[in-house]
Amino acid sequence: MDLPADVTIVEMLPRDGFQRLDEFVPTDEKVEIIDALSSTGVDEIEFTSFTHPKAVPTLRDADEVAARIDRNDDVTYRALVPNAVGMERALEAGVDKVNALVTVSETYSRNNQNMTVDEILDEIDAIVELADGTDVEVEAGMGTSFYCPYEGRIPQEQTLAVVDRVVEAGVDEVTLATTMGLANPVQVESMFDEVFERHPDIDVGLHLHDTNGMSLANTLTAMQAGVDRFDASHCGLGGGVVLPEGMSGVGNTPTEDLVHMLTEMDVAVDADFDRVQDVARDVSDRLGLGATSHVLMGGTVAGVLDTVAGDE
Repeated sequence: MDLPADVTIVEMLPRDGFQRLDEFVPTDEKVEIIDALSSTGVDEIEFTSFTHPKAVPTLRDADEVAARIDRNDDVTYRALVPNAVGMERALEAGVDKVNALVTVSETYSRNNQNMTVDEILDEIDAIVELADGTDVEVEAGMGTSFYCPYEGRIPQEQTLAVVDRVVEAGVDEVTLATTMGLANPVQVESMFDEVFERHPDIDVGLHLHDTNGMSLANTLTAMQAGVDRFDASHCGLGGGVVLPEGMSGVGNTPTEDLVHMLTEMDVAVDADFDRVQDVARDVSDRLGLGATSHVLMGGTVAGVLDTVAGDE
């Protein structure tokens, strides 16, 4: 297999995970969890979202969380910003990077940010301008890059046009998101082949949800296409805030499953699997999630072989 020598892991639990919970996670507990995640060796943590509290009430303590977490020098701390106002708050909070949100689907954009795609792209321009002259990097996180819950399959050219636009705006990175978790490896390969054809030097990542159970297969395909940065969430917790009523099962790739796979494949990651596994168990207990990943269900080489040995 033609795989990257090493992979960057971006931890999404404190933002993508906490935003989908019905109950507010107390600030003290958020800080404790983020500090624990900082000890796992993951490269980046998206620790909150500087969104209006009415839009995402479960992250209404973003400024306090930013002030209280114990920042590890080896970790990049980034936050989601939906617009220039959010960017100003993020700069005041001293973030290392921002995830400037743009959604490819017009319907989702209106439901999620009450703006058209063109208006959101104008905000990307403003965010990049605000970052100019600072050390803060800007990533364009592109939601609904493959499917939209309201429009269905997004034409590949529509997504590529937005990629072209954010690259033109001057963002440092681009991340395509499978917001619905419905993409398959053929679609992932086709998309990234074309992205790299248009922008050979682009720093591009993949944010995966796992509705169809293909997130690790999509990860492998993306790696073979040249992607070496992936978003994941401990315990697989994550999901959008404006998904249709009754839609569930759109959790992210569990960080513990991703790190386990990469470690077993001898792909270098900074994250320590044993520590990732321990934190996943702790998060699961704290939030009452149960066994939400293969690792937490014992599906590791060591876990299975130890069980078999114990039965003999």
